[in-house]
Amino acid sequence: MKKSLPLIVLVLVVAVAAYFLSTNIEPSSTGIKSQTSFEISDTSNVGKIIIVSAGSGAKVRLERQADNNWMVNDKFRAREDAIQTILKTFKNIYVQRPVKKEAVETSLRIIAGGSKKVEIFDREGNWIKTWYVGHASKDNKGTHMLLETPGGGKSPNPFIMDMKGFIGMLNTRFFTDENEWRSVGILNYPNMDIREVEVTYPDELEKSFRITYGGGNDIKLYRHDSEKEISVYDTSVVKDYLLNFKLASFENYKTGLSPAETDSVLQLTPYQVIRVKDNSRERTIRLWPKKVLSEEDAADRIEPEVDGDRVYAATTAGELALAQRYGWDKFRAPIEAFLVE
Repeated sequence: MKKSLPLIVLVLVVAVAAYFLSTNIEPSSTGIKSQTSFEISDTSNVGKIIIVSAGSGAKVRLERQADNNWMVNDKFRAREDAIQTILKTFKNIYVQRPVKKEAVETSLRIIAGGSKKVEIFDREGNWIKTWYVGHASKDNKGTHMLLETPGGGKSPNPFIMDMKGFIGMLNTRFFTDENEWRSVGILNYPNMDIREVEVTYPDELEKSFRITYGGGNDIKLYRHDSEKEISVYDTSVVKDYLLNFKLASFENYKTGLSPAETDSVLQLTPYQVIRVKDNSRERTIRLWPKKVLSEEDAADRIEPEVDGDRVYAATTAGELALAQRYGWDKFRAPIEAFLVE
């Protein structure tokens, strides 16, 4: 055993030397750490994230607010699920393996031309580090990345990165379309702090109604354009209907329509208009059927079919979005649904 010990030590030394030579990494602990410290253990201190596409130049800025909600480009509230995904990536990322020495040049070239530059700042606005998120590895189980830090500068060596509890590519998490980051939540009244709801069916005004709500069982139901409360109706059914307003979301703001097509939809008469009023503001949501028209049908002037899964929806500001039909059909009740026969 004593005779074999020097041989074992020699093998280990050779293996370590071969590792560093093959990966083009200087065998100094300080150098390696400055190139591999991608992770951020305390993501609660992250206050701003800027993502820039090297290819298109597209840019998105995500900033944490005092209430811990995030804003997109100072315009929209950010999707909570997308923010949590990126923060978990910051925390759970690790080096899967270095890029082989013979592949470093190619990896760097691809990263330079097609990466996402992810700048990370703390709550005080101080730069923490920057990730250059590149392409997927050949086995699609890792992502080529490069690190830049205030103390270590920009690393000359790319690494193939992975994430704990995840198998796949990480580059798809860093997108620059602000509409993809934008929160799709449109109604959010978990405490039912609603004061008034008005639902109008422009083509069937006789089915329209208005509800005022003062909390608890303080509910009043009115016909469209009437100030006289309906004397007999099912209060429990009306209250159940109001529970739909606790939370409602659109699917996304990427409708696939051109600006001209969007304007055409907005000029049409909606099948339903929902107005919600609380103590601080009033919101209006308009809904239209989404029609599916192929190029062949358009050429043949065939009437398009109505999409059974999605509808078009517009915000108070007139922005058009896609919404899931099953999520919004629950609001499509006529006044007769509340009346007692």
